[in-house]
Amino acid sequence: MSRKKSDVGYRAALAGAKGVVRLLLYICVILVILLAAKTSYQFGHDVFAEEPVGLKGKGKEVTVQVRSGMEAKELGELLKKNGLIDESLLVFEVQYRLSGYYGGIQDGSYVLNTEQTVDEMLEILAGINTEGQPSAE
Repeated sequence: MSRKKSDVGYRAALAGAKGVVRLLLYICVILVILLAAKTSYQFGHDVFAEEPVGLKGKGKEVTVQVRSGMEAKELGELLKKNGLIDESLLVFEVQYRLSGYYGGIQDGSYVLNTEQTVDEMLEILAGINTEGQPSAE
């Protein structure tokens, strides 16, 4: 009889432990899902809610030399090195690939401003907006 009672107690403790482990596993899964959702939201916000590096009225003009056929990563590194973007290169690459200017960057020297968004800079680099740019003489 004593043996049956200890078996029942052991089984109850084992079932309780399994329940606690299962609960902890569910909590971990929920935390991973929340972290993935937060990271995804932040990435999407960075890609689609473009903000210029400089404040309006306090922008700095920078001249950059671009060659056609530059990879998105190279172009991003050039703009980041010159202080024209401050987001990660992955965010810039996605912005560039989603823009209508992907693959349309033209050779030349361009004057860009830290007040401009990535889309405005890409429009200039693609030769669509030539206002204020040095003429190719």
